[in-house]
Amino acid sequence: MTRHQAVLFRQIFLLSDLFVSVVAFFAALSLRQWLPSVSEYVPAFLGRREVSVELFLATDYPKFLLGMVPLWALVFHFTNTADFRAGPGRTATRYLRAVAVGLGLLVVASFWFKVTFLSRSFVFLFGATQFVFLLTWRLSARTVIRRMKRVDDHRVLIVGTGAEAVAFARSLKERSSWNNRLVGFVSVLGQPELTEAEPILGKIEDLTYMLDTEVVDEVVFAVPERSHEDFAEALAACDERGVDVLLSMPSTVQLNGEMELANMTGFNMPMIGITQKPTGEVRLLGKRLLDVVASFFGIIAISPLLATVALIIKLEDGGPILFKQVRSGLQGRKFPMLKFRSMCVDAEKKKAELMHLNEMDGPVFKIKHDPRITRIGRFIRKTSIDELPQLFNVLVGQMSLVGPRPPLPSEVAQYKPRQRRRLSVRPGITGLWQVSGRSDISDFDQWMALDLQYIDTWSLWLDIKILLKTVPVVLLHKGAS
Repeated sequence: MTRHQAVLFRQIFLLSDLFVSVVAFFAALSLRQWLPSVSEYVPAFLGRREVSVELFLATDYPKFLLGMVPLWALVFHFTNTADFRAGPGRTATRYLRAVAVGLGLLVVASFWFKVTFLSRSFVFLFGATQFVFLLTWRLSARTVIRRMKRVDDHRVLIVGTGAEAVAFARSLKERSSWNNRLVGFVSVLGQPELTEAEPILGKIEDLTYMLDTEVVDEVVFAVPERSHEDFAEALAACDERGVDVLLSMPSTVQLNGEMELANMTGFNMPMIGITQKPTGEVRLLGKRLLDVVASFFGIIAISPLLATVALIIKLEDGGPILFKQVRSGLQGRKFPMLKFRSMCVDAEKKKAELMHLNEMDGPVFKIKHDPRITRIGRFIRKTSIDELPQLFNVLVGQMSLVGPRPPLPSEVAQYKPRQRRRLSVRPGITGLWQVSGRSDISDFDQWMALDLQYIDTWSLWLDIKILLKTVPVVLLHKGAS
């Protein structure tokens, strides 16, 4: 999880706490209405005032509830209940404190505004209900989050092997987001190599090689005693590849109070963040929601077509229906990309014999009239039906609807440093390349330029425009082969 995503999650959890509190408010009213039927079991001090739905609507309960929501927001903020890194014990303590303070404010507000319709029984029930609902919701969310098998865990490489680097790594493991993963440390000349700094993957001079061979989302320069100019080449390597950077500020910089970033990571060393890929977590969340909703309903809508094509492929030569090929995704993560098989069963073996016919420059292999393509394969490639199984890749988060096409690992190995930045976003089923001519574009550098242009100018509206342009491109078979 990036530092930007952490901010978004805290906001989501805060809003969720408010929503759960409102639900608890209505639940307490319902319980209060039910209590008279079991009055013989209810202590006398609770009172026996009945609150029906009609009474709720006829009184000032709605106005009172609206007035309490902003107060709850302040209480949750100052009691830090939105910290999703806290364990069950700390979470329960924070919620207990928040509920107690909230009830105190509720009582004060009822006296201040002379609210007469609030009974002691309701205050008691609401406090208990709110605490139980909040704690149940958070523990349930925590369980789901812990069990999620994420394909986009955030992998961090730390430059430095001194006390600051070790402290950052410790906070990353103990107090940071659930899916952050420490890749290792990079040693710097003149810094002590503490035993806790492990594994050490190499020296700062080897950083370029590490970025090309390891999956790295963010590089943290935890060397506050060194000038940023000392790492100019390393920073340039990260910039070219679209890898996020956190730079420690010099220790001579005096700051009053804690930095917001330190509150997010649990690490009290002020740092500067640098990114070369799309940001704005709300917009990125919108992109992911679009991917999930569109792929889910898309799979349901075209399921008859998928079943028909699968049957025809199987009947043609008896081979496998799907072609699974390992591709490179976000920051080089390997995943099996799904396609309907459109070539003969031994297509990969015949590829070496056809390399002299390759019509693409650079590391990509592509020829228009590929003799390995089957009869049904030629049709589904021309109509792009062979790409439809990738909706499953989109649904699980390995791909997006829009983005650079996922390359082969062998192609990535031949990339120039600046071309690796196209791996800084999730690959897509369609993109600028597809709606700009698809396979009619044979210049590899032009292809790469379009992908980098997409990354540099990304917006949710751009994704929507590309999706809309993809429809006529597919229907008219423009550039397909």
